[in-house]
Amino acid sequence: MKNVHHLLEQEFSKRKKYVANAKLEAFRLYDRASLELPLAIDIYKDNAVVHVFGYVAGTVLREVEKSIERLLPVKNFFYKNRTKSDLHLPQSEHKDLVIEEYGHKFSCNLSDYLDTGLFLDHRETRKWIAEESKGKTVLNTFAYTGSFSVYAGAGGALKTYSVDLSKTYCDWIKENLELNKLSADRNWVYKMDTREFFKYAKKKKLTFDIIIIDPPSFSRNKGNSFSVQKDHPELINDALELLNPKGFILFSNNKQDFKLHKEKLSLCRVENIQRQTISPDFTLPNTHYCFLIRPL
Repeated sequence: MKNVHHLLEQEFSKRKKYVANAKLEAFRLYDRASLELPLAIDIYKDNAVVHVFGYVAGTVLREVEKSIERLLPVKNFFYKNRTKSDLHLPQSEHKDLVIEEYGHKFSCNLSDYLDTGLFLDHRETRKWIAEESKGKTVLNTFAYTGSFSVYAGAGGALKTYSVDLSKTYCDWIKENLELNKLSADRNWVYKMDTREFFKYAKKKKLTFDIIIIDPPSFSRNKGNSFSVQKDHPELINDALELLNPKGFILFSNNKQDFKLHKEKLSLCRVENIQRQTISPDFTLPNTHYCFLIRPL
């Protein structure tokens, strides 16, 4: 295997200018660029979050920590097991912190969940959404912690609707909106299943200029299951019914072998914008899939 420090030093040098110019407090340092080191490493201020995708010897992990400490002022390490097997990884104490991204603030939790509360790979997508949102009505479904809503609201959206089934995430959305001084009067949060919200919106005759759909690959709720591969045509078609004539749907997911079934969609124009939306500090081509969908 290559020298660990040399490998991480090379990867940091590729990202250093982008991180500095964008004044990022959270970014991906290493993205499984070498199969010999099955890790992804994210930096959150003076913390490193290490995602483990395969077996890595404890001695190698210690080398990784020492290398990161040489490159950056990192004090704490948090490990995430991304395999389907049991791994004996170091445990860390509870850690909450607020990071800034393009001037927006987000509450992150590095210790208690597999994900931290902010998907860094969609950083540039969020920035683009902010640019498109002025004077628009924006619906953010499967909203997670509401980062798209924050960008849209800060970008001058007339109103944002954030929809998520989890009370934890709905509370997290509200926290992020408050951190960015975005009014609850113009940024509404709904604890609902997305498909149920679509029915509710149709009944209330609500329409939207921008609809963001970024679902998990699979989920289950009260005996009902959701699969992004199987259910995405119905999801997109339901959203098209709520879309204003000049509006668009941003549809994204990170299922590794995802295939968009265009033949099952209502009349619409579909543009693959995957290359433009993956943040420059992420190197894997299928980090996520992303499509722009407009009505005909």
